[in-house]
Amino acid sequence: MNKIKRLSSGAFLLSTFVVLTASAETTGHGWTYDGPHGPAHCGAMGEAFHACESGRAKSPINIEAAKKAPADMPRLKINYQPLPIDIINTGHAVQFNATPGTDSITLGDQAYQLVQFHFHSPGEERFAGRDSVMDAHLVHRSADGKLLVLAVQFQVGDQPNAVIRAMLDRIPKEQGAEFKNNEVMVNPLDLLPKQKGYYTYNGSLTTPPCSEGVTWIEFKERVTITQQQLNAMQRFYHGNQRPVQALNGREIWEVE
Repeated sequence: MNKIKRLSSGAFLLSTFVVLTASAETTGHGWTYDGPHGPAHCGAMGEAFHACESGRAKSPINIEAAKKAPADMPRLKINYQPLPIDIINTGHAVQFNATPGTDSITLGDQAYQLVQFHFHSPGEERFAGRDSVMDAHLVHRSADGKLLVLAVQFQVGDQPNAVIRAMLDRIPKEQGAEFKNNEVMVNPLDLLPKQKGYYTYNGSLTTPPCSEGVTWIEFKERVTITQQQLNAMQRFYHGNQRPVQALNGREIWEVE
């Protein structure tokens, strides 16, 4: 059964709390991607947002001069399964909520559950100074509250993306609205590149409250979407991209 609804403030609070992000609905402070409430000013909008200005390990970054990962660095393993459609128009991005406890990855012996994935256009990560037309951030959380984000960059080509195709006609137009359909399934694996080589570093959430201590895994290979898919996604959000943040001596590791 299709189900679309406007989330109550309590329901929206719960959905945003579980990924440790904040928004106008959860904090009483509205933030944006430009103007007086944009990224350069979020740190002054309240105590909860101070890390957006004072943090020393912020994301996104420009990825270059990466070092080859040592042989004993924990490696990524992915174990995704198909998920029922659950899409929220958050007011800042298109977000797909994962069914709790169904999908997981491991990094070494640390397990993480997929919480949600969302999209930025242009992509927030830069590779040698260049961004992508769009990216997906797959947000994961461990049992003890650690966060890990898989980042996928998109490029325009002839091959449509199956996840984007399944989502496009079901994204709520109203900000704060949610669409659910247990009969329509998508597999997050279809968002990932075939080659799983990546860069990894220690960073933060890219949206307020900009919490740090987040493990970032940036896939090197890009995934293809069509121009039609990109245009459709950008009609919802275009420009929801945080500027590049200073590396401040952090190391970037390259894993084949």
